[in-house]
Amino acid sequence: MKSIIYQIVSVLAVGLYFVPMLVVLMKKLWSAIPFRLYALYWLICALANLVEYIHLSHSVMDLYTVIYNLLDIPIILTIFYFSSSSPVVKKFTKIAVPALLMAGLVNCIIRGFSTGSLEYVLGGELLIVLTVIVWEIILKLQQIRLTGQVKGLLFIYAALLFEYGTFVVIYIFDYFLPGTSTPTDNFLVYYLSSLIALPVAICGFLTKGINNPPQPPVGDRLENPFSRSIPDYVSLERQ
Repeated sequence: MKSIIYQIVSVLAVGLYFVPMLVVLMKKLWSAIPFRLYALYWLICALANLVEYIHLSHSVMDLYTVIYNLLDIPIILTIFYFSSSSPVVKKFTKIAVPALLMAGLVNCIIRGFSTGSLEYVLGGELLIVLTVIVWEIILKLQQIRLTGQVKGLLFIYAALLFEYGTFVVIYIFDYFLPGTSTPTDNFLVYYLSSLIALPVAICGFLTKGINNPPQPPVGDRLENPFSRSIPDYVSLERQ
């Protein structure tokens, strides 16, 4: 029974990963850099999770999981660097991304390329990404007027906060409470969190008002009486 539920949940979750990119293309949001980048992020997640349906050896799958865990949080922090309007957040992520990549790579070289060797690196990465997400939410809520784009990003940040918050729970069970849950249980929680978070993020992509409102035709605009040139007024005075 659990395996059937797992298969259904995993297929639905992977399918939802493709939706943000479809919304971006259908609503012509490709020029909106933050929405394009977050849609690409979930598209990468979709493609990465499709590997599960390929029959690979245990050693290859373990190496793939290590590489995915090493790149996941640096990628999302890079997206925050390009999408954030805060110079402080940009500066922090600019330093954090190469530092995390270097720390993870050195750790794997010393301890081996296995999921067990990422215990402390993943803990630090999760702490940093949750801090950045909360940081961005606070900065957005401090704005006097919330535009359509800001409202959409808040939905996306809420989804990311929930997803990575769930990752913390999985991380604790995986590394500090071994034997309490099986890998299938952890993946089931992972996909369930996606089923909850992605609809919230999709609402952000669907939020109206992201694009600038269309300008009325030139002929329909009211004439500005102060837009006349000076010679016109001079000619009127001479009549």
